[in-house]
Amino acid sequence: MSDAVFQAGQEVEEYVIKKKLAEGGMAELYLARDRVLKRRVVIKALNHPFCFKAAFKRQFLREARIQANLDNPHIVQIFRAFDYRDRPCLVMQHVKGTDLSKVIKKAKAFKEKRQVKGALSLERAVHIFLQILEGVGFAHKYRIIHGDIKPSNILLDQQGRAKVADFGLAISLPYGRAKKLPAGTPHYMSPEQLSNEGVDFRTDIYALGVTFFCMLTGEPPLRDRKKMADLLEYHLEASPVEPRSILMAFKAVRPRIRDAILKALERDPNDRHQSCLEFELAVKEDAPHEIFSELLRRSLLAKPDITLPERNYLDEIALKKGLVREEAEGLERNIRRELGIPPLDFVAEYRNAFEDLLQKGRDRDGLHLGLLNRIYLKTGRISDTQARSVRETARNAGASIVSQKFL
Repeated sequence: MSDAVFQAGQEVEEYVIKKKLAEGGMAELYLARDRVLKRRVVIKALNHPFCFKAAFKRQFLREARIQANLDNPHIVQIFRAFDYRDRPCLVMQHVKGTDLSKVIKKAKAFKEKRQVKGALSLERAVHIFLQILEGVGFAHKYRIIHGDIKPSNILLDQQGRAKVADFGLAISLPYGRAKKLPAGTPHYMSPEQLSNEGVDFRTDIYALGVTFFCMLTGEPPLRDRKKMADLLEYHLEASPVEPRSILMAFKAVRPRIRDAILKALERDPNDRHQSCLEFELAVKEDAPHEIFSELLRRSLLAKPDITLPERNYLDEIALKKGLVREEAEGLERNIRRELGIPPLDFVAEYRNAFEDLLQKGRDRDGLHLGLLNRIYLKTGRISDTQARSVRETARNAGASIVSQKFL
């Protein structure tokens, strides 16, 4: 007989258990299907013997209440809580994808095969990390400290969207004073959390700094320290000198981003970023790819087609941010894949823009046609032959429509 809480095919409340996903120290995770709403969910069940201890049951319920009230696209949703044979259970959003720790591990292994150090590319790391900052920053607005931020608690869906999970150690911070926090994961704990001092939101800033460091380098700043005594020594006595020397070896990490990470890792909370917003702004100072991507993503979310004025504006932003055309177009291809919209097609884009000029009677206007050709022909996005074919086809189609009106 299995010791698992649920078995595949078992019906619990309005859910049908599909399979066991994972088991941690305190809880088991199961994939299930909601028979009423016809969607997949994850059920988190408290493990034996914790389910028989009042303090752990209160903590489990507190997690549910905290997370259920944080409605943000970058935080995993909690749908409901119920008891199964005196065992507390949470029903959570199913994020189809993976977690950040697996992504880092895979990226690091890929680079090691090519004898290159590191893990995620700077552009990808920044894109994911800014989403994490948004989720944690949202929790902070409601005075919630996560307390256990680390890559395995960051889920990534198939579109690359990050969601902060597992608020099991989270606490609500009263106004005007610090509060003690349960022990988290030592490699990611701030010095004040590790030494059981009062903490505030800046303890999450420290863990965020370690997470960002790990995303870029493939490992936390502690490197090979495994013993608790060595971890304590590092956290309580070390300065960011060692992390700085490691980051300096990664030339792709821009100076301001490196400084932003090191500031988050300061031992004294007063020397760190004082909020997620401050951390975000520090990162964005040296992240032209992300600024361009954010503008592009907003345009594509509104509609998948880029108009001539929008393409012109995006080109100007890319130029100001020092992005070459190949970089900008590579970002757009990735974003289109993430959003599940049609791939980049400059011939179709040119056709749409020319047909718009044709309808407005501007197809022979030197100013508008010159802008169109500068954006698409002179940049090499399409050839002269392709452009002529598009124009001839559009004009012939237009003439045919006009002639039919008089028949």
